[in-house]
Amino acid sequence: MSGTDKLFDQFCYAQASFESSRHIYRREHGPGQVRRFFNTSFTAFELRRYMMNYYYSKGSFTISELIEVSEFSRPTVTNTVLEAVSMGYLEELPDKVDRRRRDFRPTTPMLEAWRNYCNALLANQKFSQSLKMAQTLISMRELETETTQSDT
Repeated sequence: MSGTDKLFDQFCYAQASFESSRHIYRREHGPGQVRRFFNTSFTAFELRRYMMNYYYSKGSFTISELIEVSEFSRPTVTNTVLEAVSMGYLEELPDKVDRRRRDFRPTTPMLEAWRNYCNALLANQKFSQSLKMAQTLISMRELETETTQSDT
């Protein structure tokens, strides 16, 4: 994996984390998205952000974790996850210790869809301008903090 690929994976994780914490609703989809699953159900579209955030942060997620952060009902989350499993976008991890615990993770098509989504964001001029502005603000704040600390 090249340095650019590693950096892009970090961006994908940061975007999943940001979106799942801020409830940002995006309907822009580029070519290669898993449209059949994510465009037919708003619930599935919203849950995808939480799924990706858990995947990047700990490698898998449970239905209970998705319920806790998404505020959807257990039957709604369960049906959405099982629909994604049946369509091949999620896979269940075998757990030999506790059979009641059901861990899931995205499959290659779902990971590709998330990467395509993140690429579409980077190609969106408004998003890239906002990202540059945020980077500038972060740099300015860090500089102000360093200046304040060196003055004391």
